[in-house]
Formats: sequence, C-alpha cells, structure tokens
Amino acid sequence: MSQLGLIIKNEYLTDLKTKSFWIGTILVPILFGAFSIFIGFLIQDSDATKKLANPAAPDPSEMTGIQSMGMLGGIFLALFLMLYGAQIFNKVKKEKSNRVMEVLATCVTGRTMMLGKIISVGLIGVTQMVIWGMLIFFVVAGVMLILNVSIPMEYLTDSRIYIGLLWSILFFLGGYVFYGSLYAACGAMSDKDNENQTYMTVITFLLLGSFYIGEYAVMNAGSPLVIFCSFFPFTSPTIAAVNSIAGTIPVWQSIISLVVLYAFAAISVSLSGKIYTSSLLLKGKRFTPKDILLFLKSK
Repeated sequence: MSQLGLIIKNEYLTDLKTKSFWIGTILVPILFGAFSIFIGFLIQDSDATKKLANPAAPDPSEMTGIQSMGMLGGIFLALFLMLYGAQIFNKVKKEKSNRVMEVLATCVTGRTMMLGKIISVGLIGVTQMVIWGMLIFFVVAGVMLILNVSIPMEYLTDSRIYIGLLWSILFFLGGYVFYGSLYAACGAMSDKDNENQTYMTVITFLLLGSFYIGEYAVMNAGSPLVIFCSFFPFTSPTIAAVNSIAGTIPVWQSIISLVVLYAFAAISVSLSGKIYTSSLLLKGKRFTPKDILLFLKSK
C-alpha cells in the first residue's frame, strides 16, 4: 500500500474509534432535524414551497421552490465546509506538538501527510452521511407507514432535484479540498491557540460571507457581485452552487466555476503542503509573513 493509503487508513480507523465521532454522528442529525422543523414551520405556507411541486409559470418576483432548494443547499454546503474544515484544523494543531510527526516528515512529504488528513476526514464525513441517510430513511419510512402518507410523485420525477444534487456534490468536493488545505495550513502555522484561532476566524468569516451573499444570489443571479463570487474560489463553493442547483445560471458558467475551483484547490494543496512541512520542522517558532513566503518558495 502507498504511503498516502497507509496514512488515510490509520487516520480513518483512529477517528472511527473515538467517542467524538459517535457523539457527533448522533447529535448532528438531531440538531439538523430541529433546525429543519423550525424552517419547515416558517415556510410551510409559503408560495415557494408550493411551487416546488408545481413549478409551472412561476412568478419571477417571488422565490420558486427550486430556488429555495438552491439556497438551502448553499447553507448546508457552507455548514459542512466549516464543520469538517474545523476537524482538519484541530487534527493538524494537535499533531503539530507530537515529536513523532517531525520524524515522519523526513520520510513522507508534507503534502502527502496533509492530503491523508483531508481525505480521512472526508471519508469520516461520508461515513457519517451514510449513517444519517439510513437513519433518515428509516424515520421517514416509519412516519409514512404510521400516518399512511406518500411522497408526491412530482418530487421523484423532477430531474432538477437530481441535477441539483450532482452540482452539490461537485462543488462540495472542490470546496472541501480547497478549504480543507487552508484549514490545515492555518493549524500548522503556530503553536499558540490565539494565533491559530485568528487564522481560523479569517477563513470562517469568508465562509460566512459567502453564506450571506448566497441568500442574495438566489434572486440576483445576474448581478456583477454574484457573477464575480461565482468564479472567486473562496465564495464559489457556496455562491455558484446555489445558482447551479437553482438553475438560474447557464450550465457553461457552472462548469467554468468548477474548473476554476478545482484548479485553485490543487494550488492550495501544493502551497499548504509546503507550509505544513516547514512548520513541523520549526516547532515553537513565531512565523512572520516573510517566513511564510519562504515556505511557499521552497520545493
């Protein structure tokens, strides 16, 4: 097995056995369920909800059902990026103080170690989502049997829902690798909690900014701000995803946004890997912008 495969396997199995994994797996769907119920009460009588099942001739002045789905998709994408990005940040920050990592850094490239953490956390996320999906399926099926209700066929036959799901997955993967590598670099740049939190706060604000712009983007897909944010890699995982799911932008624009996002994700992995490697070998040092530039120029 390759070095990357061994790192991924070890990280994944280690995380799978922790109490935090199982506590999070149980608590997160409960919190999301409560959030969804709250949102459901707010929008149960809205025209947008009714138009999701009957999308013919929507009023352009109001948000359609598919646009509502796009906005909710953007919200959850931003939340998941912050959730799993924070896990990568904490793993790197914790292991930076481990002297074994300094020895390992002489045998394995920093990019490989960082990718191992990013992919292992991503696999943990996939495992959680599979468990959540199974729980949701059984709960929904049980409620439907008890209440003798059925899902309207309009939901199952609407191709836009499946296309929106595909866009969600593609933008999440690109955004996860891009932001995951940034979170890893931030966790590696300092041994002090206050400095680490400062770096992490900057990334969190970028995600929160894209979250709020996403709400504006739903009804203003053609505005210059939204178009710029759709191609800007720090905001495209949310903004471009919102409009791609909602179908308010051309397919070619969504594809170009994805290409730009994945290109910057590859660049981010390369540069963050250099910072990660250099920081492991300089434990306890306070990094200046000049130091970081030197790390980026290193091979």
